[in-house]
Amino acid sequence: MVGAGFYLCSKIDVSSTNKDSERVWTWAADSSAWYQAGSEPSNDKIDVLYITSTEVISAFDDEGKEVARATLCKADRDNFEAEMRWVENNMFFDDFNFVAPFYHQLTFNSLHKCSHDSLTSLYKEVQSEIFELFDYYMEHINHNRPFILAGFSQGGMITLDLLRHMTEEQYQRMVATYTIGYKVTEKDLQHPHIKAAKGETDRGVVVSFNSVQSIDAIWDMVSKGAATCINPVNWMTDATPASFIDQRAGISNTVHVDTTHNVLLVESEKPEYYEEQMKKIGFFGEAGVSNKNLHRWDLLFYGKQIHDNALKRARN
Repeated sequence: MVGAGFYLCSKIDVSSTNKDSERVWTWAADSSAWYQAGSEPSNDKIDVLYITSTEVISAFDDEGKEVARATLCKADRDNFEAEMRWVENNMFFDDFNFVAPFYHQLTFNSLHKCSHDSLTSLYKEVQSEIFELFDYYMEHINHNRPFILAGFSQGGMITLDLLRHMTEEQYQRMVATYTIGYKVTEKDLQHPHIKAAKGETDRGVVVSFNSVQSIDAIWDMVSKGAATCINPVNWMTDATPASFIDQRAGISNTVHVDTTHNVLLVESEKPEYYEEQMKKIGFFGEAGVSNKNLHRWDLLFYGKQIHDNALKRARN
């Protein structure tokens, strides 16, 4: 999420026309609003509606002024598609109907350059667009199939808004929500649609976790105030450790839930590898994120575990 200047798009019109009570779709009905998945949808599969993380670091208007929301230019779309394609091919494969929208997300720079009030106002615009996309998905794409909701980072935050937005009937068809790399607070849990996952097969729940190498590496924006955390390797909510291998780097790791801060503590055989990787990502450093934070690995570490768990919850 970014921006020194503020990109205030026109408010999404979700009203009905007086003539025929038809919904006025301002973005969602455009085919360019949706990722083209690698396989055709099937009623024999459960849907996954996936909301991408913050893939746009900075954005600029036609006059070269930095703005706080993605413009969905070609570079923006390429970044979105890279994440969507990875999640489709490495997490959900062709076992699900994979659906993902493009949206004018907050840029990364706006997270630490915009004031709290400005971000709140801008995020309401993001919410309006996301709600329209979700409503369109439900009316024209989902066809009353059970579905999984998933999102990473900014997308994870959005999943919580969508849980509050969805109707009771929609919620009853939701298998689970994977709020990856974003916190679920006590306030969130007061909503009847937001229930913390307690195990491996419960349905209608939120699976949430954030990974760090040490407690002092917690990134407040995504983890502070977390009231729940589940270990995606052993599906335990206590401190029982579990081992996994980072397949991309060939590194063995052990992870357990820190039940005081509700984050995942990862003990790695090569912790310096992840610290060096973080040092190469300048925008995290500019935002004050510790090199021992593992936010960007919340997808990369646990993709296969999430795939297997999503299937298990769907078949339960």
